[in-house]
Amino acid sequence: MRPDMEQTPLEITRAQIGAELETWFKNAACESLARETGFIQRSTSRLSGSAFFNLLTVGTVGEAAISYEGLCDVLQGRHPDVQMTPQALCERMNSEGAVEFLKSGLERTLQELSLDHRATVETAWLVPFRRVLLQDSTYIEVNETLAGDFKGSGGNASKAGVKIDYSYDVKSEKAEHIALRQGADSDQGFANDLAARVQKNDLVIRDLGYFSLDFFAFLVSIGAFFLSRLGFNVNVYLTADAREPVNLIRHINRFGGGDKTMEFKVFLGQKHRIPIRLIVYRLPRDVYRQRQKAAIKAAKRKGRGISLAYLKFLKFTFYITNVPETLWPMEALGTIYRLRWQVELTFKHWKSLFRITVLKGSRPERIRCLIYGRLIVILVVQRLLARAAAVAVSEQRELSFCKTIQWLLRGGRLAKAFIDRQFGGLFKRMVACMKRLLKQKRKRLTTRQLIVQQVGYLDSFSDLDPLVPEDAILGSCS
Repeated sequence: MRPDMEQTPLEITRAQIGAELETWFKNAACESLARETGFIQRSTSRLSGSAFFNLLTVGTVGEAAISYEGLCDVLQGRHPDVQMTPQALCERMNSEGAVEFLKSGLERTLQELSLDHRATVETAWLVPFRRVLLQDSTYIEVNETLAGDFKGSGGNASKAGVKIDYSYDVKSEKAEHIALRQGADSDQGFANDLAARVQKNDLVIRDLGYFSLDFFAFLVSIGAFFLSRLGFNVNVYLTADAREPVNLIRHINRFGGGDKTMEFKVFLGQKHRIPIRLIVYRLPRDVYRQRQKAAIKAAKRKGRGISLAYLKFLKFTFYITNVPETLWPMEALGTIYRLRWQVELTFKHWKSLFRITVLKGSRPERIRCLIYGRLIVILVVQRLLARAAAVAVSEQRELSFCKTIQWLLRGGRLAKAFIDRQFGGLFKRMVACMKRLLKQKRKRLTTRQLIVQQVGYLDSFSDLDPLVPEDAILGSCS
């Protein structure tokens, strides 16, 4: 075998797929985990750990609302010697042992597929950081009878819901952490959880739902970095000992000089006084008008008023960071923040292609088993997509994740490779079909291209349709 530096991208990728996936969670390890978690307690058990694991992962992807009778049919089709009634399978599935088995299977999958932190996505603006971590959550409604186990967010939403908290490393294109929470739990309440896993020289990018001054202060203290939007009600001070917060709009009008992009050295929080760079972008008129209309509409829907000060605030986009200007010019922050939409696109795939929101049942154990099982499949597919995307990039093209996921799920391709733990052949066929799985060439630059080409935030608006919200554009599945 030639050294890696002499191998083609495809040869390297095949070797990586073999190292990561074909050694992942073999049947023997699966059986061992089933016993460790208490799912298998007797040597005479008709249902093996690997059979149950495969059934609750790839066995449910093609038919999300599958019944116990349907699961028994799939099980017998794969294991003719296993004769189980729907009632017996229901009893096995709705047990703490089953939940612990699949939860541990997810944790093992996350760990084994996240061992190698070599960057697969590297650009000048991201080179200085060990990892670039995105964090967000998605909400899934479940049967209202489960409100005692999965309290919903209330209001117009379901009385029962599950929230999946997810963090992802952009540079290695790997999931960093996944956790299930009650739907009523706020993102901000878990904003500091990442502190146990973040390390020096990591960069964390999150939306305002995770805004936490304590967390920002912690990152500064360990030599890590953050990039965030600035909320309307957050106190900003011009000096570390200033007695009153600054009126940002008045300060911009006085000292901004009418510039489209402005930077101020300020301090964040009444108690924390975190030294940060505040980057302000004066938005194009048609863009901020759209934002104002959306805000007014949302306020009316919730029966609330909206202040003139907030409408003025929407004329600008505010970003805060502790990344020094020697690494990022002020024009870069808005462009880099668009990476966050990769998580939104990921959640869209979870819901539309893996149908993770289709959770039939009124037992909490069943719901947890179904979610854990689908997340395991998602992690495996994510690794295949990342490697295939690297091949596409080497040919200066972009992989369509939508098309590729559909291709994997079609005709039992993924199921067979998953059950056999033989992904090399599947990957080879995927590459052979690569031309059909690529995105169509387009004039508009992708987020990655904008970052690679170091396109400033306001300059990138020339690529966007001003009548379409930016989040709708960046979250596009095509």
